[in-house]
Parts: sequence; C-alpha cells; structure tokens
Amino acid sequence: MSDTDRIYRLFAEANPAPPGSPPVSERPDADAILGEQRKPVMLTQEPRTFEPQPEPPRSWRWRGPIIAVTTFVAVALLGIAALLVVNNEPSDMADDTTLPPVTTTVPPVTTTLPPVVVPGVVSVPDLSGMTLADARALLSENGLDVVALPSEVDSAIVVAQEPAAGIEVDEGSVVTVDVQVVPTCNPPDPLAPGIGEVTITIFFECGNDGVVPTPGIGVARLVPEQGGEAIDRIEWTLRSMLAGPTDDERAVGIVSGFDATTAEALDSVTLTDGRLVVDFNDTIIVNNMGTATGMVQFNAELHRNVFHHPEVDSVEFHLNGDCAAWSALFESDGCRTITRADWDQDLAEWEDARNQEIASPAPACAHPPGGWAQAFRHTSKGVEMSSREVS
Repeated sequence: MSDTDRIYRLFAEANPAPPGSPPVSERPDADAILGEQRKPVMLTQEPRTFEPQPEPPRSWRWRGPIIAVTTFVAVALLGIAALLVVNNEPSDMADDTTLPPVTTTVPPVTTTLPPVVVPGVVSVPDLSGMTLADARALLSENGLDVVALPSEVDSAIVVAQEPAAGIEVDEGSVVTVDVQVVPTCNPPDPLAPGIGEVTITIFFECGNDGVVPTPGIGVARLVPEQGGEAIDRIEWTLRSMLAGPTDDERAVGIVSGFDATTAEALDSVTLTDGRLVVDFNDTIIVNNMGTATGMVQFNAELHRNVFHHPEVDSVEFHLNGDCAAWSALFESDGCRTITRADWDQDLAEWEDARNQEIASPAPACAHPPGGWAQAFRHTSKGVEMSSREVS
C-alpha cells in the first residue's frame, strides 16, 4: 500500500462520515490533507477510541442549590417564630401568671446644712471690780470675747474696760479689760539643798503700790556652800537679790526693781567689825532711780537684805570703788553710811504711814498722809536728807 493510500485510510478512520451522509466518491487529495498542518498522529500507536460519557442525572445537578435555599428558608421561619413568641410573652404571662411585686428600698439621703448665724447686737456689761474669770464668763454669755492686759490670771481684778459698759456692739466683738493682779505672795516651796549647797533667804516686795516700802517677804535660794562665813552668806544674798524674782515668784505678786540686767552688778563685799562695804559697777543703775519713790524703793531693797544679817551694824555703798560717786547718783555729796538704827527708824515710819493710809485711804498715786519720803540719812555726819513729797 502506498503512502497515499495509508494516509487516506487513516484519515477516513479518524474522520468517519456522519450517519446519513452520502458516500464520498472521490478521495481527498493527500497533499491537501497534509497542507492543513494538523498534528500528525503517531503512526506507531494505535488510534485512541473515545467513548462518550453518560450524562449525569439532572436531580444530582440541582441538589446543592435546593439544600441551600431550604436551609435559608428554615432559619428565617425560626427567627420569625421566635420574634412572635417574645412579643406575645408579656401579654400571655399577664393573663395566666401573677408575678410577685418587686420592692426596692432607696436609703434616705441626709444633708446637714451649717446653721446660718446672723450676728445680733448686744450691750456691753459692766465688768468693774469683777475677777477676770467672772468677767470672761459674763461676756461669753452675751456672745462677746475678752482680751485681758497685762495679765491673764483668773483672779486678777478688772479696773477698766473698752468699750465701756452700756455700749452696743455686734455679737462676737472683743472687749479689752485692764486688770490688776491680786498678790498672794505665796512663793513656791523651796527645794532641798543638795551636796555642797546651802539655803539662804532674800527679801522682795509683796505687791507693793510703789509708795510705802514694806519689810518685804523672804524667798529661798540655793547657793554654793562657802565654809559658813557671814561674808559669804551676805555676798550670795546680794547676788541673788540683784537677779530679781523668778517668773513663778512674780506670778504671785512678788516684785522688785532688779532683774537679769542687774544680776552682775556686784563687784565686791567686805565686812570689818560689823561695817559692811559693798561696791557695785554701773549695771546697778535701774530705770526707776530717776524718781523720789524709785530711790526709796531702790534703797529699801538694798537695806532690808543687808540688815537681815545680824553681823552687819552699818553699810556703805560704793560705785566703781568710790563712795562719793554712789552719793552722786542721788544728787548728794560725800560718802554716806547707813546704820542699823537708821534702818529700824525707816521701818517704823513706813509702818506708821501704812496705818494712816488704812485709816484714811489716799487717792491712787498720792503720797500717804504725813508728806514724807525719806531717801537717805548721812548718819556719819549727823546730817539728815530732807524729806521729799511724792506726787
């Protein structure tokens, strides 16, 4: 068989004529077939036979979409049914079921507002002669406050007030009162002396009015022991006196012209056959020495503490080692010696003056009847200083 016939046969087998078609009388041109550039079939293999596959049933083709649509519709129906049940539930329960009442307790809210205080107007009461404690209580009852000068001691006596009695003021106002402390002159109990200490007594005024001196009130001091000699006791008495009363002593009415500023005023003390010589420096000068009353009180403090010691018969004071300089402080010349007899005479005159004042009280700040204020006597020369009227 020629190549042409083989090609024709293969072509006829690969391209069978459709059924019912007329037979082909002419053979196709082999060259024309080869010119179509079809992919040749391997001549070494047998031609494949393709059998048509059966078409799947139509019911399997639509099963997936049907299931999806059915599921969607079912879910939608269930949602609608649930919504209807929820909407109808209250009315059904209201018809068939009675729910217990729900009780809610709300705690009460309490708000406390501060009281509104409108200050009123009150009349200032008369406080004259009252103790500070009583005056404070009375003012408090009337809605007033108090400030006391110069002391806040409850037992002090009111001697003046501002505003005056009867003046109308607002509640809460302050009334200022001037008070005078009533001296009790009860000094604190002295401490027991320790090892190497002794107790001495010094003398200050007890609530004195500044006009007539008194014998004074004794207070105790603990000082170093110096062998028991009289001169040592006298020196420590003067040094303690120059330091003035303690704060506790002043609080009960014990007064003095001396304080911490004069504590170092003593330079020396000598005692020879009963004659005492005391030498001071410039710090002995105190403010109240510029008046006659001040000089009397100043010298009274010195004399009562010197003549308290029985070993002293007379005393002479010096300033920086010079007795004339001491006299010059009191506008006097020469040296002055004060004896125990002079001191006893001063005490007697002061006692008489106080008795006269009790019988016929003098106005405040006036000199007691008799018109005396003896400052010093120059007994060593037999000369007395003139009395000075204190006004």
